[in-house]
Amino acid sequence: MNHSQIASTHDMAKLIEAASKVAGSQNKLAVMLDTTAPTLIQMKKGERPANWRVRGKLRAILGEDPAQAFMAAMAEDLEQSEREDEKKAADGFKAMLAAFPDGWRKRRDSNPR
Repeated sequence: MNHSQIASTHDMAKLIEAASKVAGSQNKLAVMLDTTAPTLIQMKKGERPANWRVRGKLRAILGEDPAQAFMAAMAEDLEQSEREDEKKAADGFKAMLAAFPDGWRKRRDSNPR
């Protein structure tokens, strides 16, 4: 999923399905997300919104760098705001995300000190 896209119901369902495979089951994923299986099912169906923390955790479980995962999810929420200051914050987050070189975490972690 592109960082600038809002997590649609279809995107959320795909994120949850993929993260469930990594976690071992949807029940195990719910525990990892500090939620319940019924809540996760509601998010998957689009009946309940998934906040930036949940979307960030899902992305991190799928292997995305946590800093990028959470920043992208916060930017998605902020850019939907009607408040001008929150829209500006979203633009700032997107600029920071664009500045991260691909694989930056892997390069840094692969050079032991």
